[in-house]
Amino acid sequence: MNKFSTCQILTLTPCAPERRSLPYTWPHASQGQQQIAWREVLIRLQKAPTDKGLEKVRILDLRGSLDVRVFCRVVEQCLAHQLVVLQLESFKPGDYFYLERILKGCPRLEVLKVEPQSDAVHGQAIPGSSPEDPGSEHDLVKEAALLLRERQLIEPLEWNEKLKLKTLVLFRPMISQRVMQAILACCPEMRVLKLFSVIERASSPDPISSESGTSASTNINNITLPPIPPTFTFLNSTITHDTALDFQRIRSTSPYDLDAFITHVARSCTRLQTFHLSLYSRKLPAETINTILERFPAVKHWSFVMRDIAPPTILPMLQEKTALSGRLTSLEIRCAGYMDPDRSTTSILSKALHEFLCTSPTLLHLIAPTVTYYTEYLDLKRILVGSKDSHPDTPRADGRFWACRSLKTLHLEIRARYESDTLQHSRVIFGYLSKVTPKLEDLQLRRPYLSFWLAGGLCLLSRLHNLERLKLCCRSYTGFYGADVLEWIKREGHPWGRVSPSKIAISSNIADATRLGCRMAMIKTGLIAAPTSYHLSGYSSAAADAAAAAASASTSTHSYSGITYPELTLEDFASLGEMKDIEDLQIERMLLYQHQQPCWPRLESFTIAHDCWFNNNVTAGIERLRPDVQFRFETQSFHPSAYH
Repeated sequence: MNKFSTCQILTLTPCAPERRSLPYTWPHASQGQQQIAWREVLIRLQKAPTDKGLEKVRILDLRGSLDVRVFCRVVEQCLAHQLVVLQLESFKPGDYFYLERILKGCPRLEVLKVEPQSDAVHGQAIPGSSPEDPGSEHDLVKEAALLLRERQLIEPLEWNEKLKLKTLVLFRPMISQRVMQAILACCPEMRVLKLFSVIERASSPDPISSESGTSASTNINNITLPPIPPTFTFLNSTITHDTALDFQRIRSTSPYDLDAFITHVARSCTRLQTFHLSLYSRKLPAETINTILERFPAVKHWSFVMRDIAPPTILPMLQEKTALSGRLTSLEIRCAGYMDPDRSTTSILSKALHEFLCTSPTLLHLIAPTVTYYTEYLDLKRILVGSKDSHPDTPRADGRFWACRSLKTLHLEIRARYESDTLQHSRVIFGYLSKVTPKLEDLQLRRPYLSFWLAGGLCLLSRLHNLERLKLCCRSYTGFYGADVLEWIKREGHPWGRVSPSKIAISSNIADATRLGCRMAMIKTGLIAAPTSYHLSGYSSAAADAAAAAASASTSTHSYSGITYPELTLEDFASLGEMKDIEDLQIERMLLYQHQQPCWPRLESFTIAHDCWFNNNVTAGIERLRPDVQFRFETQSFHPSAYH
């Protein structure tokens, strides 16, 4: 443990070889071997306080099926009094723990996050669920609920001191309104509050009528009982409809008084900047969402679950109430519900999201990884087959493009509405994003189909010079048979390097290469201008100097890291979706190379998620192309509930 004497961030991750964290990786270890290894680690951790081996640890991240015993031994016995940040990812089936023990045992805690491994919040799954043993779900629910009801009678709720908590993120907590309000009343410094899929716990252990299946009283305001401890639970099972009914009978569910709860949060947490509230068993009514938008005038980062905003969608309401103050900078839409949205609901939400993006210039972050946005809205030239459909419900571009030109984060699913995705669809998507959102730093896209050929347009994203994180999730892909197909991502060297004509594009031939060479020569001599999307300060040719001067003199430009981005018109999308856009990009990259401008100079990570196996040789080949970038190839289901 001596080598950890300077450690400030400690991550414990069992059963996750790819993460390379403590104690070591187990690619082929049995469960017994893993338990022995963990026992050794815990013994050393318990000795750390006396040896002062971990006295500088301030951030603890526990991931991947850690049970309560591990949590208690690590946190309560070793690190509780020094922790500032505590992040819990998931626990074993049947595990639960008490929020009170964390908040009282960690007096310096400022950030507490308890979330599942996946960013997708799926309404039918409980974190850490055990699909291998579905028959035990009823017993798990019953046992956990009974334990909670026994505990609530013997431990009173006592809060005597203010908490230092600034960020609280809880996924599917089972907690009563009284307890939640008591906690928040002690958190005047709260900045970020996210309560996902709250299970509205009973405030009363009154007997339940077996005939009616309901409690004698379900109104929380009419109950006078001993106070309840602040209990937070992970019920690790999949709850079916019948099990949910049994669960309700056992717990005597008492619904939240939403208006009273929102009022209490607004009064207690006056510095709140980020807010999310969703319930496990019911949808938030539109009136409640309207109240939330009105009660939190300082909030700039809004978060909702999909079923709460569609249909009818509340995006127009959100845009209307935040537009005047210009205070909306972040929007998060998570997937949570008893079922995936049907096609009509998806169409309504996609259309509303398009309108929202075209009218929200202050938006900087959009995190909606499982929300479907139709490609046809990006097809400004209407060259796709789906855009030409005459049906009134067909999504189609209306001549507008997104107003959020300064967007930095985009997590979204983009797919065609009526037809299979093609190379042309990909070129439309990547070409559109490269022109409309040039300041992107974090991009995650879900696509049913992905092509790694240059004809698929992935290379168009190289125009995003500030990109730091890129993740692509797909169901099927083509063209990914060798690392040289991505030769263009090299940080240094000729941008097209050793790529053969057959791998540059499906339609490439010698004539295309010759034509590109001629265009490049004419640009160098100033006979023709560089492509309109290329504006690099200091370029020596007469045409480029004139373009740069005109751009700098104009008030309608965006300048970022030496690159000037002019205001867009429809003329800037003349080659959208066509191979000419990629030809223009080739010239742009050659010019940038001459001025020591590498591809993706800030890129830190590039992740590809697919529900099949990847060739390790290809992985190694790509790592050689960009040793400065962390490449990850994940085998992951394309289903929304499995998406990070």
